[in-house]
Amino acid sequence: MSNLAFNSAAKAFNPNIVHPVLARLYSSHGILKDNITQLAHGERAGLCDDVTQLIRMSERPSDREIASDILIALLTHAEKNLKCAIAERFALIDSAPLRLILQFVNDDIEVAAPVLKYSKALNDLDLMYIIQSRDAPFWQAIATRKDLTENVVETLVDTKDELTVQKLVDNKTALFSDYAVSQIAKLANNNPELGEALLCRSQGADADFVRQIYLYASESLKAEILKKCGTLATEAASELQDVLQEFTNVRTHGFLPSPSMLRAAELFHEQGKLTVALMVNTLKRGQMASFIAQFSKFIDLPVAVVVPMLQQKNGQGLSIAAKANGIGRNDFLMMFNSTRKMMGEQYLSSDDVATALGYYDRVSSDVAKRLMRRKLN
Repeated sequence: MSNLAFNSAAKAFNPNIVHPVLARLYSSHGILKDNITQLAHGERAGLCDDVTQLIRMSERPSDREIASDILIALLTHAEKNLKCAIAERFALIDSAPLRLILQFVNDDIEVAAPVLKYSKALNDLDLMYIIQSRDAPFWQAIATRKDLTENVVETLVDTKDELTVQKLVDNKTALFSDYAVSQIAKLANNNPELGEALLCRSQGADADFVRQIYLYASESLKAEILKKCGTLATEAASELQDVLQEFTNVRTHGFLPSPSMLRAAELFHEQGKLTVALMVNTLKRGQMASFIAQFSKFIDLPVAVVVPMLQQKNGQGLSIAAKANGIGRNDFLMMFNSTRKMMGEQYLSSDDVATALGYYDRVSSDVAKRLMRRKLN
């Protein structure tokens, strides 16, 4: 902030509507009268400390904004060590004004690093903008933040900076989408250090992460994962084979889900991810056996009951299960159409569809739940 801008803000200062400590700061340090660059180093450092404390304590946004004006003006002429010290303190203040945090971000990486790593004032959009506008040291600092979301992780991965990606892999709290994992695995194929980091992460990771990495890994990395990750990697290899078989060999594979598909459905359920949207997307990809495993778990009926239910031409059983479990009309119709066609029905007449929808529309949720309970007993 320039002296001219600072003095303009100062003219609007009203000691009757701001924190009394802030009023004393203005008075005791003569900031309204003197050029801020004339303050001695010790005096400037002391004032920075006072204003930092004030921002930490202030409950009124107006107080924090005025104090921020003072601090930004001071920091403009401060030595790097002082800036680093103040940045470290503000990185841990949840109520820190965003424009003050961005003042640190726009400085050298030594000053910016603490707020990039810890400041809660920076949201996903802020972080994504910083990634796109700054260089590798800034990306690497962001990669160490706790609880990075999939959007931020993907933006970091897209930089293709291997040290940034390695720090991401080492970050146990970061969330990885399928896209991010696929890109990381590709980078690891040509980078032994990153491959080793993936192996270390996989050994302590949950089953989902191991499965994702295995799906996209090179053959050599797959072999290392199988060697070091034991049962989880074996399950991942089995699941990968199941997925490939579903897509390429539907007729011989049939409709019965494999043990790994059933286990995957169980994991989705345990993690709260077994949703109607997940099952619909599984069907859209043509993965009938995986859908049966998921649907079986979703409606809490064994596969031996689910398969004959889906084979009913009139859709009666499916309509009851859908109504009892809160599956909407459009999703029910999509499930009916897709499962009938995958089970060999080349043509669904309008009468077939009307019959199935008729069952769905007529049965109430309460009646459907009673019918489902009878099947369980």
